Amino acid sequence: MSMNRIIGMKPIAAISSVTILFLGLQGCMTSSTALSPDKAFALSASALSGVENYAFDGELSVIDPHGTVGSKAAYEGEVSGHGQLKLLWKNPPATASVSQSKQQETAYRPLQILDALNGKSTVITYAEKPVAARPIRLRIRLEDSVAKARVADGLKEELSNLRADASLTKNNSAKAELILNAADKRLQAAISTLSVETVCYWTADPKSWFPKQMREETVLAYRWDGKPYKEKRVSQTNFLR
Repeated sequence: MSMNRIIGMKPIAAISSVTILFLGLQGCMTSSTALSPDKAFALSASALSGVENYAFDGELSVIDPHGTVGSKAAYEGEVSGHGQLKLLWKNPPATASVSQSKQQETAYRPLQILDALNGKSTVITYAEKPVAARPIRLRIRLEDSVAKARVADGLKEELSNLRADASLTKNNSAKAELILNAADKRLQAAISTLSVETVCYWTADPKSWFPKQMREETVLAYRWDGKPYKEKRVSQTNFLR
């Protein structure tokens, strides 16, 4: 297995709210065109966290510097009980082994970014000027340090999953351990050169404030074995009620 896959398809949980009823009423009385971007997102995030059950589906693509889609996978799932997440990958790559498919499923979680979006390390603006009765579109940029930490943590988790996969080590555990240790050193070296930019585009219903879609665009630049690499990860998640 090529360890370059560790840098391939890389690397959210509910946002708590106890004022959803008030915010919902406020949303009905307040024109979306009069709200600041931060307030608009707060209303939409609260609308999402205030729903006990909802479903979602979407697609994840990894794009190389030439604009070629290197890999693509669709997913679907549901959130119940204000945070119980079920995620299913619908079409993992046909060439992937069972182990690789499992790795893909755990390496990227489409809703995990909600935690970061709800934090204070974001810059929120309108992606387009709000117009009454039309969907609200917001542009949310993560601080680069937060974006890098998300990706780095995901890569470390991915390598940890490989190390825990018994099917990769059962035939020759000593050799597998040497390979994994070497991969860990190469990964740490790559992470030390890693820079990440993450921007999300958030679309919400102007009446209910429930989100319609979240599009994440993450650009990674790093050095692997001394060579520069750059790639883009795009995920588009549709929220369903």
